[in-house]
Amino acid sequence: MTGKEKRRILIADEDILPLATLIGTLKDSYHIVTAKDAADVIKQAQKYSIDMFLLETRLGGTDGFELCSRLKQDNNTKDIPVIFISADTSVSSEEKGFHVGAVDYITKPFNAPTVLARIKNQLRLSAAIQELKRLNQLALDANPNTGLPGNNSIRKELERIITEKQSDCVIYADLDHFKIYNDTYGFSKGDDLIIFTANVIRVAFEANGCPDAFLGHIGGDDFVFIIPAEKCLPVANEIIHRMNCGIPEFYSEVDAQRGYVAALNREGEKKRHPLVSLSMGAVDLSQRKVTSVFEIIDICTETKKAAKKHLGSNILLCKRLKP
Repeated sequence: MTGKEKRRILIADEDILPLATLIGTLKDSYHIVTAKDAADVIKQAQKYSIDMFLLETRLGGTDGFELCSRLKQDNNTKDIPVIFISADTSVSSEEKGFHVGAVDYITKPFNAPTVLARIKNQLRLSAAIQELKRLNQLALDANPNTGLPGNNSIRKELERIITEKQSDCVIYADLDHFKIYNDTYGFSKGDDLIIFTANVIRVAFEANGCPDAFLGHIGGDDFVFIIPAEKCLPVANEIIHRMNCGIPEFYSEVDAQRGYVAALNREGEKKRHPLVSLSMGAVDLSQRKVTSVFEIIDICTETKKAAKKHLGSNILLCKRLKP
């Protein structure tokens, strides 16, 4: 959700009329959804993306405490903050509200601006907690060499763009002749080359106005990145240019000048091996309809394999029209 989009608050009370002033105050800053009983709350939560629940402690045949417990046990709603706004001013009721998972308890009658301030504070806190969870998950999943998101994060991001039907371009890239480089120059230099490649991709994002584009590191010398479809070729061309300029610096002067490494192949024969390059296979989701992560991976693997048939860094883009 972007900072410009309104959050959605669900207000549940048997009698909404006394809350008219509060709803009017909130409408300037939030989308408001109302419900009169527990069943309606569940229905609305399934229909809309809710950012906060405001619940009365008495909701028809089900009390608000029981409803809050149900919301906190559901994976889809457990992280959504709940605030009770209740006519019950007893200390025991307030304690019970916090016990079942509410973040605040406000008694009626109330001052609407004060409630608004408390809602804002809780939404900020909720957003900060979710961001910390996201960053922690990324850290756990991060590739130890580049610090980039790993396989789980890549899969989730691909699932997200499929679900949201984003018009993006997915690119699968890996280094050509990298094993020979590792065998010749050592794994430490190989790690430096991988980090260089990751930085080249990041710089290409920046240079083409998409600095927040997703970049993931599958492992080894394999990367996946997701960029707006219209940025695909400009970003790829920037990457190719920077790889061509920077790769020779990772070789000895002799190897860089002659443009190859003389090394033994698997059969024990001395052979000329080209300098490392980057092959990229891509699929334009604004043109090609996909229904699963596996389909994206298959297409990108196929196009990358075809790209490797060409010498040097290059990209092959699948733009087959939607069926």
